[in-house]
Amino acid sequence: MKPARIVFPGFWFGKSTLKKAQELARRGVGGFCLYGATAKKAQDFIKRMEDASPYGRLLFCADIADNLSEVIADAPALPANETIGQYELPQDVAYRKGYLTARMALSMGINWVLAPVVDLGYSSPAFSDVPLKVTQMAGDYIAGLSNGGALNCIKYFPGVSGVLKTLAQMEDAEFVPYKHMFRRADAIMPSDMIFPNIDNDNQAMLSDKVIKGLLKKRLNYKGCVVSFPLFKGHLKYEAASAIKMLHCKVENILAPHDADAVIEAIEREVDKGFLTDEIIHAVSNHEMFLSKVFAGPEPLPVKEAFALAEKDFKKK
Repeated sequence: MKPARIVFPGFWFGKSTLKKAQELARRGVGGFCLYGATAKKAQDFIKRMEDASPYGRLLFCADIADNLSEVIADAPALPANETIGQYELPQDVAYRKGYLTARMALSMGINWVLAPVVDLGYSSPAFSDVPLKVTQMAGDYIAGLSNGGALNCIKYFPGVSGVLKTLAQMEDAEFVPYKHMFRRADAIMPSDMIFPNIDNDNQAMLSDKVIKGLLKKRLNYKGCVVSFPLFKGHLKYEAASAIKMLHCKVENILAPHDADAVIEAIEREVDKGFLTDEIIHAVSNHEMFLSKVFAGPEPLPVKEAFALAEKDFKKK
């Protein structure tokens, strides 16, 4: 058992060093979150990391809110989520957006798209402020991702638009997309915000009450929970926060500032006799995800995948 496998370091093209990334790959991390790449650079990086890894196969994440172009600069931008409802057949557009996003991502070797956002509201990247519309369009987007060969992640639980609402109000609104999509979600990502009516002391991603009490127990979600990207989370003590997340039943730690320090903290916790079952379960889930991805459709060449996306939405 290698605790490093539940950590997914960030790699920032133009800032991070390839040597450090290769060291982390050799150390046994489960994959990487990519930021600021071009398609060619992402493709080259992914091959180098898989060559360095003792596992050979890794998961590579696109940490996006709306479009793959947020992390792959030359990827074609598809219709924004907030505009999809304006199309004649919005469900078809949502599905095609998910499918084409997956085909483009997979063409480079990116196999986990950390989307869609299922918060309610009209500001990007929300699909709508109507819970059932969000459920329907996000569900179609997820179906497209799946048929295109990529994993998904719905976020940001329990729903940013509910930050000032009561739990009862959130039950009728923010929780609706989650409850309808639990079985189709590969993972759920909690928010970095504090929800005072649930836990006034902790960000959702660090909250026992939000993750174990609400998501896992009250809403009965049985699947994978991944961390909010740590570098975005305004954390004073990153390694200690990662340990707290794991005890809250988060399974994968994404994009820390200092991946080595986080891995070492997890290893110390395991040496003390804690988190063993949690890590075994997370690694088992990881293997399941890899099997799902590599049983999917063959990747297209990058140019072909990008051209397909550009052609598809020129017609609409």
